[in-house]
Amino acid sequence: MDAKTQAAFRKRLLRWFSQNARILPWREEPSLYKTVVSEFMLQQTQVKTVIPYFNRWLECFPDFESLSIADVRDVIKLWEGLGYYSRAKNLQLFAQKFIKNPAKNFLDLLKFKGVGAYTAAAIASIAFHENVAVVDGNVVRVLARIFNLRTLFPSKDNAVKCVTPLANELIDAQHPGDFNEAMMELGALVCTKNNPKCENCPLKDLCEAFQQGTVDKCPQFIQLERKKCLKKRLWWIKEGCLLLEPSRIGGANALWELPELTPERAACFVLDKLLFVGKRSIGTTTFTEEIYAASVPNTEPMWLKQCTYFPLKDVHKISLSGPHKRWIQALLKKSF
Repeated sequence: MDAKTQAAFRKRLLRWFSQNARILPWREEPSLYKTVVSEFMLQQTQVKTVIPYFNRWLECFPDFESLSIADVRDVIKLWEGLGYYSRAKNLQLFAQKFIKNPAKNFLDLLKFKGVGAYTAAAIASIAFHENVAVVDGNVVRVLARIFNLRTLFPSKDNAVKCVTPLANELIDAQHPGDFNEAMMELGALVCTKNNPKCENCPLKDLCEAFQQGTVDKCPQFIQLERKKCLKKRLWWIKEGCLLLEPSRIGGANALWELPELTPERAACFVLDKLLFVGKRSIGTTTFTEEIYAASVPNTEPMWLKQCTYFPLKDVHKISLSGPHKRWIQALLKKSF
């Protein structure tokens, strides 16, 4: 793409964005803190899901200072249902570290735990106006179609690596933040994975895939076989209290889940009845989780000491991962 075409690309994209950008809470009276929070929340999560969480977060933790001194249990509780809880912990760690040693650019941001190239580029371009391109799935799709890239990518990471030089060449140096948001917005609203609205695209006459009728073939990925994993969980109620154990993700007893019955643990119990089968997907792995009622052993195994009994009436007050919350609610409605 020559310099004249690149200039036309930037101009049309930014004009379209100024007229079509969604009204989002982190775009209203923008700040570095709002940008950081929104980018952490938007990692692997759709905008419509993030909005209510973002609003509640700002009410409880309006700035880096308030977040840095918050109880991690309150942080996890506020994140409950958004998934990928390590993001919440890393966001608090970001606040604590940023107060002591503020980041000033893309490279500084990469030193923070939980901040990869995508998140660093988004924050640096939007908050610091640094000339660095953001490349996510939306941007990969837009540029793969603009340049009619027919490469069969082995992974998303490989596609990002391939497309990033193109994105950095195209970025508007005067408005890098707006350009990056516009690229992602175009991919989310117009240049969608399925049923793209090509006729409404401001870049259609610059899009090689549109001109050649190959939009549905860009980009292409090798289909990876999904992995399968089976886990067993314990459903144990004692004197009106449900047994739960702290999740390895939450830390500091901030996030709870039904105890996992590893083969060693399961040997301590007699599994009386399969009560529930739940499924969830993480990345390319599908987890099937079987929840069992079990007979109480004469002597409780040592590992139960890390677990806690919660009164059934108070279970809704503690932080549970999204799947466990749904499964527990379903099981409590049943009578055994």
